Amino acid sequence: MIKPIVLALITSLGLSYALTGHATDLIEIYQQAAAHNATYQSAMSTYQAAKYGVPISRAALLPAVSLTANTTSNYKNPNDPTRYNSNGYTLTLTQPIFNWGSWKAYTQAEYTLKLAAITYAQAQQTLVMSVANAYFAVLEAQDQLRYAEKNEASLKQQMNQTDEQYKVGLKALTDVESTRASYETAIASTVAAENSLQNSMEALMVVTGRPESHLSPLEANFPLIKPQPDNSDTWVQFGLEHNLALASANLTAQIQKLGIDIAKAGTAVSPGYLPTLTGTGTYGSAKDNSNTNGNVTTGTASIGINWQLFNGGQTYATVKQADYNYQADAATLEATRRSTISNVRQSYLNILSDISQVQALNQAVISGESSLNATRQAYLVGARTIVDVLTQQSDLFDSQQQYAEAVYNYITDSLNLKLNAGTISEQDIAAINQWLVQPHSVAKRPVQ
Repeated sequence: MIKPIVLALITSLGLSYALTGHATDLIEIYQQAAAHNATYQSAMSTYQAAKYGVPISRAALLPAVSLTANTTSNYKNPNDPTRYNSNGYTLTLTQPIFNWGSWKAYTQAEYTLKLAAITYAQAQQTLVMSVANAYFAVLEAQDQLRYAEKNEASLKQQMNQTDEQYKVGLKALTDVESTRASYETAIASTVAAENSLQNSMEALMVVTGRPESHLSPLEANFPLIKPQPDNSDTWVQFGLEHNLALASANLTAQIQKLGIDIAKAGTAVSPGYLPTLTGTGTYGSAKDNSNTNGNVTTGTASIGINWQLFNGGQTYATVKQADYNYQADAATLEATRRSTISNVRQSYLNILSDISQVQALNQAVISGESSLNATRQAYLVGARTIVDVLTQQSDLFDSQQQYAEAVYNYITDSLNLKLNAGTISEQDIAAINQWLVQPHSVAKRPVQ
C-alpha cells in the first residue's frame, strides 16, 4: 500500500476536486473516447467494410444470370411501304464448374475478414491503453506541478528569511545570492511543469475529442499488486496465445500463402497454370411481326474450358512474386513472435521494479522532508551552511518528482503487460477506476 506521506498531496487534489465540481473519472473518459476517438471509429468502419469482402468473393462461385432484349423497326424497300417490328430476348445462365483460383480467393477473403476483426480488436485495446496513458499523464503532470510550486514556495520563504537575516548582519551576501539562484531555478521548473500539464491536457483531448479540466485523482492508499500469476513464463505463454499483433502477423502470412495458390490457379485478370471450366445455358425468343417468320424460340447448353497455355511468363513471375511476399510476411511473423516474448518479459519485470521504486522513493520523500527540516534548524544555529539547506531542498524535490513518475509508471506498466499478453480489456479500466478518489469520499479527507 502507498504510505501516508502522499496523503497531503492527495488531500489537496481532493479539495480541488470538491471545490470545482464534478470530476471526470477514468471510465467516463474511456466512454467519451470510444464514442468520439477518430482512430477508433475509423477502425470500426474498416471492419464493417471488410465484412462485405466475403460475399463479394463468394459471388465468383455462384451462378450469374443475365438478360438481353431488343426491338427493331424494319423497312424492306422503297417500293414496299410495309413496316414492322421484330422483338426478342435472351436469358443466359453461367455457372463456374471448376475455378480453383476463385475458391482460393474466397478462402483468402474469409482470412482477410478475420484479420480485419483482429485489427478492430487491436484498436479497442489500443484505445484502452491510450486513454489510460493520457489520463495518468495528466495526473502525473498535476503532481509534478504541485511539487514544483511547493518547492518554489519553500525556496521563496527561505530566500526571504535569509535576506532578512542578511540585513541585520546574521548571514553573508553569498547565502542570499545562493538562495536566490535556487529560487530562480525553481521558478523555471514551475513554468516547465505548467507547460507539461498543458501539453498533457492537449494529448488527452486528442484521445477524447473534447477538453477535460477536472480528473479524479488517485486514492492515497491504492494497492501495489504484483502480476498474477506471479510467473513470467506463464505471461509469455499468454502472449504467444493471445497477443493480437502476433495473431495479425500470423493471419497476414496465411493470406500471402493463399496468394501463391491463387497466382498458380489464376484469376480473371491474370490467368494461371490451371484451366477453368464453365457451364452456360441460354434461352431466347424472337418475334417477327412481318407475318412471315412468326415466333422463334431457342435454347442452348454448353460446357466450356479455358486454359491459358502461355502468357509471356506472367504466371511464373506472379507466382514468384507471391512466394517472396509470403517469405517476407513469414519473417515478420517470426520477428513479431520474438518481440512479443521480449515485451512480455520486460513488462513483467518493469512492474516488479516499479513496485520497489515506489516503495523506496516514498521512503526517500519521508526521509528527505525530515532531513530538510533538521538541516534548516542546524543552519539557523550556524551548524550547517546554506548550501547544505539548498542541497537538501533539491534532493527532496528530485525524490518527489521521481516518486510521482514511479507511481504512474507502475499503473501504465501494469496495463502494458496485459496489452503485450493480449488480455487487456475495458474491465481493466473499471478495475483501475476503483483506485481513484470517489465523489462520496472526497469531503471526508482531512486537511493537512
